[in-house]
Amino acid sequence: MKRFLKRRLPALMLSAVLVLSLMPTALAADCGHNSWGAWQKLNDQQHQRTCLVSGCSGSQAASHNWASHYEMDSTYHLRKCTDCGAQTPHELHQYSGSMKSDASNHWDQCIVCGYKDNLGGHVDLNNDLRCDTCGYSMPVSTITVTFKNGSSTYRTQSIKKGNAPSNPGTPSKSSSGKIYTFKGWTTRDPGSSAIYNGQSYMTSSEVSKTTLNSSTTYYALYTVSSRADSIVYEVDPGESVDFDRTDFREVYEDVYDDDFDYVDFYPDSSYKSSVGYIYYDYKGSDEERLDRDDLTDNYFEYSNSSSYPLDKLTFVADKDAGSRTLTIDCTLYGEDNELDTTLEIKIGRGSSSSKADIVYEVDPDDTVDFDRGDFKEYFEDEYDDDTFDYVVLYPDSSYKSSNGYLYYDYKGDEEERISKDDMEDYKFKYSRSSSYAIDYLTFVADEDADGSVVRLEFTAYGDEEDLDGVLEIRIGDVDEEEAEKGDIDYTVAAGETVELDRSDFKDYFEEEYDKTPRWVTFDPGSSYKSSNGYIYYDYDGRDEERLSKDDLSENKFYYNDDKYGDYDLDELTFVASKDFDGAVTLNFTVWYDTSTYVDGTLTIRSKATAVAGEGNILYYTTYSSSVQLNHNDFARFFKEKYPNETLNYVVFNSLPTSGTLNYDYYNASKYGKPVRLTSSNCSDYKFYFSPDSTSDYALSELTFTPNGFNYCPAISFTAYGSGSKAVSGTVLISVTLNTMPEVYGVTTRGSAVSFPSSSLSSAVSKGTGMTMGSIQLLELPASSQGTIYVGSGTSTKANTSTKYTTSSGSQSISQLRFVPASGYTGSVEIPYVAYSSTGNAIASGKLCLGIVKSVPKFKDVNSSTWCYKYVVEMSDADVIDGYADGSFRPDNTVTYGQALKLIMLAAGYSAQNPTGSHWASGYLTKAKNDKLISGSVNLDAPITRLAVAQIAAKAMKLSTSDLSSVKPFTDTSDIYVQALSAAGIVQGYFSNGTSTFKPGNTLTRGQLSAIVWRMENYEG
Repeated sequence: MKRFLKRRLPALMLSAVLVLSLMPTALAADCGHNSWGAWQKLNDQQHQRTCLVSGCSGSQAASHNWASHYEMDSTYHLRKCTDCGAQTPHELHQYSGSMKSDASNHWDQCIVCGYKDNLGGHVDLNNDLRCDTCGYSMPVSTITVTFKNGSSTYRTQSIKKGNAPSNPGTPSKSSSGKIYTFKGWTTRDPGSSAIYNGQSYMTSSEVSKTTLNSSTTYYALYTVSSRADSIVYEVDPGESVDFDRTDFREVYEDVYDDDFDYVDFYPDSSYKSSVGYIYYDYKGSDEERLDRDDLTDNYFEYSNSSSYPLDKLTFVADKDAGSRTLTIDCTLYGEDNELDTTLEIKIGRGSSSSKADIVYEVDPDDTVDFDRGDFKEYFEDEYDDDTFDYVVLYPDSSYKSSNGYLYYDYKGDEEERISKDDMEDYKFKYSRSSSYAIDYLTFVADEDADGSVVRLEFTAYGDEEDLDGVLEIRIGDVDEEEAEKGDIDYTVAAGETVELDRSDFKDYFEEEYDKTPRWVTFDPGSSYKSSNGYIYYDYDGRDEERLSKDDLSENKFYYNDDKYGDYDLDELTFVASKDFDGAVTLNFTVWYDTSTYVDGTLTIRSKATAVAGEGNILYYTTYSSSVQLNHNDFARFFKEKYPNETLNYVVFNSLPTSGTLNYDYYNASKYGKPVRLTSSNCSDYKFYFSPDSTSDYALSELTFTPNGFNYCPAISFTAYGSGSKAVSGTVLISVTLNTMPEVYGVTTRGSAVSFPSSSLSSAVSKGTGMTMGSIQLLELPASSQGTIYVGSGTSTKANTSTKYTTSSGSQSISQLRFVPASGYTGSVEIPYVAYSSTGNAIASGKLCLGIVKSVPKFKDVNSSTWCYKYVVEMSDADVIDGYADGSFRPDNTVTYGQALKLIMLAAGYSAQNPTGSHWASGYLTKAKNDKLISGSVNLDAPITRLAVAQIAAKAMKLSTSDLSSVKPFTDTSDIYVQALSAAGIVQGYFSNGTSTFKPGNTLTRGQLSAIVWRMENYEG
């Protein structure tokens, strides 16, 4: 026993200690721990669980068991414990800086968790067989190009996909009694006849420059005419029309492939003073009137550097040459060929413009006296070497009792009311001592004539000359646009149609007679011409007929019974040309019989298209955000039409059915009163660009709140300004589910860019969550930037009326190509409306292209960087540059010296050499000399937003005299900040009806690149 106690007991006790060390802590009693609770997080390294047996306080701790996979969102990744659910700290994704790619897509991938960001399909805008974003090599394959000449194969070529075929040469075709002239190549089969009938085509040279991505068949086209179309100009009596050398070139090069050089004219005896003369350098220092011998003995060249360039020729019509056509035979010469044609100059009947030369205004039930000085000034402005003597007035249908009457010696001893029938028998004299002196004429307006316009044409006579004009008497509150309307008025958008309604003529006639009219006759003026549009009978019907001026003036259009006329009045349709932007005026007479009739004027005026897919002012928002309409957008829109005038106010003509337009939505304005605008009341309000008093409604206080998403509501408006100017337009608002991405690509100058159909579809899908079916272009680039063509040639230009589809075909998006103008570099923005497969407008977006000399590379700026567009284009323009290590550092704070350089270069200043020890000292010296800044500055200190705005506005010489009285920001009243904001170059921070500028904030290099980009692209 002693031995046991001495040798075995210590070992037994040691075993007990070891057992106890494996038991849970705080063990009150050994319960067996057969029921453990769930693991709970203890700390960042461990979790623990406790025994669930009643009375047992045992617990157990262990290290977290982290899952092998990561959980992630667009910004962070983390791992979770598989036992307790604890999370590792959120870590930002780590990207390698180079994109990964497969055959279809590219992406940035986190090197830790594998998250894919910026996933998108490959884009090859410049057709170099490499993705513009990631550099992925696109596959190369061989395709076949076949050239067909009639029913036979002319030539076959095998080329690599993405390359252009070699020049196929000039095929020929012959047939007895016909002369075939090769026109070019088309991709649409014209049949064995191979006749050109208006198809799109390319010359052989253009074919050799057109890259192809699939096997293609070209078909030869021929004309069968030995004489070219005439060159036609139209002009009013007493007016002039300039020759355009391109008109002659296009006629020649429609027949021959070589370059047009010059033209010979062969006038006959119809070229004489009573019709008019052709002048060289008309109203210039070298003005010369060309007689018949001058035209015959000289040739007139396409080159503007020649002795007699075509572009320096002007025809001046005689003032009495109305309704005549001058025809001159001519021969066009090129390098290898010559072509006979005719020049036709059509002289209209005379001015039928509705715009007045003299305007009087009078209130209803009031009078206005005529002033002889108005007629004298109008006459002698035209004939300063003649003396005005008298005027004869010619009233139209607006001169009637319901508007008022003209009186001689009103309320005097010789008072006489001048009737419509007698008016043109009077000569109203300038001399006050003569009978019927102008100064004794008074118009007395009817008490119910508010808003009416009385129009009197007149002829002013001098000792030797006479001059036609128009006098308007505007009664009461006359809308400027209303003043330009005829007795019957229609409006139509370019490229659209409007039907003439016989009831309009009936209603007009029955204002004078209690009878139903029987027929109507027309007398079209010079504005009725092809460049505006034509009236058709039975348009789009089996008996469709386009009506010329002679057709309209020589036929009767019956109201109900065809025994009274030749054409049914109710079957007339005006078809506006695609470039229609003015007005067509036709005088008409509505007849019952030869003694019972009423004269009137029909006007057909262009209007801004207000359908989905059109817009002059564009806004983009999502369904959960309201849009604050910017009064400066309306001012810039007005200035585009009238650069020398100032916007006064805007009236809204119609509102969309979905969404609301509110005035003072946030109840924060000091102008006007809060109001919700509706279709019935919107035209009752004038919203002033620069309100004079607090009772005026300010254009800056309008807010549109959408209702729903994926639609494009339109708001039509008319902007009124100084000089009695007015212009109508449309606000188009794109309301989408998510923010619409901008599609942007960079290409080198001179390189054609195919529209990236897949990228546009992807952008629309991200913005709307829907599949795009087609797009409609809202605006085409300026010709100085380039041209959008349809197909591989240059014969068919894109337009703003066609919907280009995502499917294959001649009108598909993939057929659109932007060809930059020769030598052009800069930014091109092409706005569009996207339609669903069912034809509904679902979004508006932009395709933006940077045309550069070469694509700059910065290691920290790529296509996914928010300021990529600004940095690339401004770097290419030599306005901004990076650092020696190849970085741009867009998030670095901008210093005063850096900002000064960038702003001055963007404003057109040349580079400045240092004038001191600091690299930017030359810019500082120049800025002080030009009063862009004053006082001392630290060129290495951060610059504020206020200082940037002040320097930029001064450098750009922005006007501060025509700014709105409404200050755009609550935290600064600086005039230069307001000028730069009005130009659309800087923006503020908007919240709950209040906009701030934060003038003391600094800027990053990326933010300043956006500002100088807007400066560079400003078109003020």
